[in-house]
Amino acid sequence: MYKLLALDMDGTLLNPDKMITPQTMAAIRQLMRAGVNVTIASGRFPASVWLHAREVGMNFPLVALNGAVTIDADTGHLLEGTPLLPEDALTLLDLTETAGAYIHFYGFNVLYVRELNDMNRRWPLHNVVVRANRELNEVNYRDQTMLIRVEDVGGDYRKFICSTGDPIYKAAVICRDQTAREQLYQALEQQGRYQLSRTGSLRFDVNAAGVTKRGALERLCAAHDIPAREVAAAGDYDNDLDMLQWAGLGIAMGNAEPHVKERAAVVTGSNREDGVAEAIHRHLLLKATS
Repeated sequence: MYKLLALDMDGTLLNPDKMITPQTMAAIRQLMRAGVNVTIASGRFPASVWLHAREVGMNFPLVALNGAVTIDADTGHLLEGTPLLPEDALTLLDLTETAGAYIHFYGFNVLYVRELNDMNRRWPLHNVVVRANRELNEVNYRDQTMLIRVEDVGGDYRKFICSTGDPIYKAAVICRDQTAREQLYQALEQQGRYQLSRTGSLRFDVNAAGVTKRGALERLCAAHDIPAREVAAAGDYDNDLDMLQWAGLGIAMGNAEPHVKERAAVVTGSNREDGVAEAIHRHLLLKATS
């Protein structure tokens, strides 16, 4: 019997419209009623993870920012965090700027940007629990967007990194030039100071070395006396690989990258096809109720 199901968000828990479908919601709640804990392990902001977990009624600690923080499912408050060291953030900044790539930094529910623009100003809106009958705009979702702020650091990241007393938990690097992006990825990897994970075709995330979803889940499971063999995990992208291979049951979504599917124990339907619900009914509920 599995005691915990850990779910990635984008491409997994959420459908292409960034919503938890009624079918997926019902399956998760049925699994929890059967005595199985369910959590989220995501690269998103803590507030976004917490809001979606609250929507379903999860009561197990949550993982955000690729494992850099764990948060209380009831309050959304920080339980544990592993930030980038300031000197590592500065080296990352230097290498990224030399490559001509875009970078922004994540604190605890704050996005630090060099300057505000139309794209990053809407970042909090892209992290809300989307309602089918509510247009996605600032007015309709103000109660959620107020939990995440975008802070303009005044154009000087170096000065900000050297002066801020607040932790920086993650950076996102975006580069449209594939060759430049891969060269930068390799240069950062060779530093041995970072945990890198590709999270899209044009971007990758940077955390402190050793920070992964798996690592955060391992610590939470140790605290709750749950062995890895009693954990199921579902995901679709590179930052999910470690937890899928560590868990007793690694579930790749039907929309997952081919190499993720190859390394998972099972493949379920896509996030367009309620793949999470399918996996729960096919692999988890029977064992939970038997």
